[in-house]
Amino acid sequence: MNAKIALAVGMTAILAAVLAIPSQAAFAATVNITIVPGASTKTNDAFSPNPAQANVGDTVIWTNKDGALHTVNSGTGGTADKKFGLKEDGSPVLIPPSKTFEWKATEAGDYPYFCSLHPAMVGDLKVAAAGSGGGATTGGNTTTGGNATGGGNATMQQGTATAQLDGKSYTVTSKSATSKVTTATITAGKSVNVAFDKAGEMELTLPKAMISGIQSVTANGQTVQFTSTNSTDSTTIKFTAPTGATSVDITGTMVVPEFGVIAALVLAVSLVAVIGVARFKGQAFGFRL
Repeated sequence: MNAKIALAVGMTAILAAVLAIPSQAAFAATVNITIVPGASTKTNDAFSPNPAQANVGDTVIWTNKDGALHTVNSGTGGTADKKFGLKEDGSPVLIPPSKTFEWKATEAGDYPYFCSLHPAMVGDLKVAAAGSGGGATTGGNTTTGGNATGGGNATMQQGTATAQLDGKSYTVTSKSATSKVTTATITAGKSVNVAFDKAGEMELTLPKAMISGIQSVTANGQTVQFTSTNSTDSTTIKFTAPTGATSVDITGTMVVPEFGVIAALVLAVSLVAVIGVARFKGQAFGFRL
């Protein structure tokens, strides 16, 4: 009888672990940097954004979207300072096309870096102390200076859009001098589409329960460069929507899955439990107290 109880407890733990996976992924703090196409022929525009902003504790991910091998080695003048980008033997970590390199920021500071295969490719990563806000936009302000024609202040419009999936609501907020969000739609496990009334510079804040580890922003099938700032429960991205665009598709390491996906996992685990009980019924549980 004890064996049956033990099996039930074990299956309960497995179910809890399966259901916890989306929640854990939702709170991953990441800063994404792209090695742009044609990077080997570029200099300080080979990495985007440049400079990039991060906070202590964030994971920085470089994604190679070029067709050539690259590296990211901390240091200047083609000389690595060994803070990141090197293997234990001192050789650089190679990043093939479409692959990534990750590094966790543990100390605040300015981290210039370069590609050891193409030393003219240079970037800068600025890491702020935890809680200082890094390169985030200051909260609470309703105006921004210097961007309006003639040097005046441009009034910031704020807007919200709510996406719903499986009975849950997720609110996206926007801040822009030219436009505001109108709708938000989730494609479970794939992307979030955010529509707005007109193109221009925009700042979106998306809950991590909906999407986290934001990797790309596209408009009309074209990649849009962006910067991101992470907080405990949301990610704020800043980008300029190209002329004619009225929506962007945002992908990440986690996009809230459909309930059916979770249900399928639960069903699969339950089937394993049933098969296990039937298989080991009899002598497997035949010992006596």
